Amino acid sequence: MAGKKKRVLLLFALLAVPIVLLFYHSRHPRTIAPKSPIPSRSVPTKTPPATPPVSTLKPGPETAGAPSTSTASSTTLNPAKLRDLNREENLPRLIHLPEGDRSEVFASLKRQGLPLWFSDRFLLPAEIRPGWIRLEQPISLKEFFAKINDFPREKTRRVVMYSGDSLDDFIGQFSRQTNLDPRELFEEYFRFSPYVDGGILAGYYRLPYRLSPGPAMAYLTGESEKRFRKISHRYLGHYDPAEFRKYLIIASIIQRESWHPEEMPLISAVIHNRLAKNMKLQLDATLNYGPWSHKRVTPRRIRTDKSRFNTYRYRGLPPAPLGSVTPAALKAAFRPAESEALYFVKGKKGRHIFSRTFAQHQAVIARLRERKRSAGSEGNFTLPPIRTEPQIGYNLPDIIPIIPETNTTP
Repeated sequence: MAGKKKRVLLLFALLAVPIVLLFYHSRHPRTIAPKSPIPSRSVPTKTPPATPPVSTLKPGPETAGAPSTSTASSTTLNPAKLRDLNREENLPRLIHLPEGDRSEVFASLKRQGLPLWFSDRFLLPAEIRPGWIRLEQPISLKEFFAKINDFPREKTRRVVMYSGDSLDDFIGQFSRQTNLDPRELFEEYFRFSPYVDGGILAGYYRLPYRLSPGPAMAYLTGESEKRFRKISHRYLGHYDPAEFRKYLIIASIIQRESWHPEEMPLISAVIHNRLAKNMKLQLDATLNYGPWSHKRVTPRRIRTDKSRFNTYRYRGLPPAPLGSVTPAALKAAFRPAESEALYFVKGKKGRHIFSRTFAQHQAVIARLRERKRSAGSEGNFTLPPIRTEPQIGYNLPDIIPIIPETNTTP
C-alpha cells in the first residue's frame, strides 16, 4: 500500500513540474539576445528595400502576434500574443449553424472555413439555435461567439435531391433556379465531397434564398456525410470514405433498378452473388451515368460504350456511384437479402421477378412476352406521381418503364 502511495506522489510531482515552469515563463517572458554578427563574404548582394518602422504596420494576419522587427537589442516572445480574439476577422459571409451539440457545431464551422482552434469549442454556448446567418461586415471571433444566438436567421426554401439523380442533373437544375455558375458549383462540390458522384444523399434540404456556391455545397455534402457516417458505423463499426465508396456504388445501382424499398435487398443479393462468382453484372442501370443519366440504354449503346461503366463488357463494379441514393438503398447495399438469385427482370407495375438459374430466368422472360402478346399491349405499368409543387431540384421524367433487353449469356 505504501509503495502505491509513493508511485502516486511521484507521478503527481512529474506532472506538476512542467505546469509550474509553463506558468513561470508566461509571467516572465524570455528575452533572447541577438547573435553576434557573422562577417560577410565577398559575394555581391542586393540592398534590401527599407522596412518601415513597426509602429506604422497595421496588425493583420501576417503581423499580429509575430516577433517585433525593431532594432532593439532584444526580442520578447509572449505566447499570449500569438492570437487575438478581439481582432476583426474576414469570416465567411454566409454561415450555417446545424442542429446538434457544441462539438457538432464546432466541426461544421471548421468545415466552413472559420479559423478556429480546438479550444474555441469551449467558447461556444451550450445551446445554439440552428439556422443560417449572414455577416455583413468583418467581426471578431469573441463577438461572433457572444452573439451567435442573437444573429437573425435567414429565410430558407426547400431544396430537393431526388433519388437516382446524377450530379450533372442536380447541378444543372440547381444553377438555373439560383443563377449560380455551374462550374463553381462543381468545383465546390469536389472540394468538399470525396465521391465523384452520389455525395449528396437523396432528400430535402433547407437553403437560404441569397446563396453562393461554397456554403451551398459545404452544407449539402456536410449533411450527407453525417448520414453516411451514421449508416457506416451501424454496419461496419467505422467510417472510411474509400471503403464506403464500394457500398455507395452498389446502392446507386439498386436505386436505379428499383423504386420499391421492399425489393431492394433482393436486388442487392443479386449484385453481391454475381460479384462473389466473378460474373459480369450485365445491368443496364450502370450505363445511366453522368450525361446519360435517366436515358434508355439501347443494344447499340451496350455494344459501343467502352467505359468501365459498361458492366456487359467489364467485370466488377463501375468506377463511381451513378447518382444520389436513399437510406433504404444504402442499407440494402450493406445487408442484402438471404437469396441465391442471380437474375431478375422487370414485370408488371415495375416489380421484379428473381431467378436462381439462367433457365428459370429465360422461362420467366418467355412467360412475360406471351402475356404481353395476349394482352395486345406493352404491359400494364403505373406512372409515378407528377410533382406539382414548385421547388429546386430535378424532376424525374415520367416515363413508362420498359422491360430491358436481356443478355442471353450468364
